[in-house]
Amino acid sequence: MPTLYLPFRGTYGIVRGFTGTDYRRHHTGIDYRTPHGTPILASAAGTVVKSVDLTYSYGRFIVVAHADKTFTVYAHLSKRQAPLGARVAAGQQIGLSGNTGNSSGPHLHFEVRKGRNSSGATVNPRPLLRGNPPVAVALAGLPETASTGAAVAAVETPDLTELTGLIDLSDPADLPDLADLVDPAGLVDEPDTVEAAGHVPAAGSCDSARSGDEGAVPMP
Repeated sequence: MPTLYLPFRGTYGIVRGFTGTDYRRHHTGIDYRTPHGTPILASAAGTVVKSVDLTYSYGRFIVVAHADKTFTVYAHLSKRQAPLGARVAAGQQIGLSGNTGNSSGPHLHFEVRKGRNSSGATVNPRPLLRGNPPVAVALAGLPETASTGAAVAAVETPDLTELTGLIDLSDPADLPDLADLVDPAGLVDEPDTVEAAGHVPAAGSCDSARSGDEGAVPMP
């Protein structure tokens, strides 16, 4: 397994911890008390295999594939800053925390998945994290992305065509999302719950109250 770091810098409390792998009965990740707009960083070097917006479950979220068939998930973002297919370094900013999807307040829902990109393959992230990530610096002279003009950090990771074989196609939530096709850059910036309300509520967590149970809506 690759070395994994916290998906942010600093210290933020845990609102809700990992309780199990069955999304119908358990919480499959960790909810960190990150204020709205907190920079969210890649936990390890890898390639973005999903960067989409949903109006339910994870809201605006990103999935990064790492070495050894490990995946990390960053959900309820206010803004995504890493497009599908981008290669990222450990500690590189990929988005801003928010309150999108099934969320009771601003926080980051973070998951680690082992073996396949499915909510059924989650493991407890807490004992795997090594503290604050290294500082990622954009490397000069690299090709710029067509949509952002930002250099993409070079890391030794499999390319997207190799990683697609690791996605669990039997899980409907892991099939290519329409948003990937409509917005291939993955940089849609729509008002989230906080921005629409015009205020910043207290830190929250994944909102099980809206559906009666966290797993009532399949988690991608």
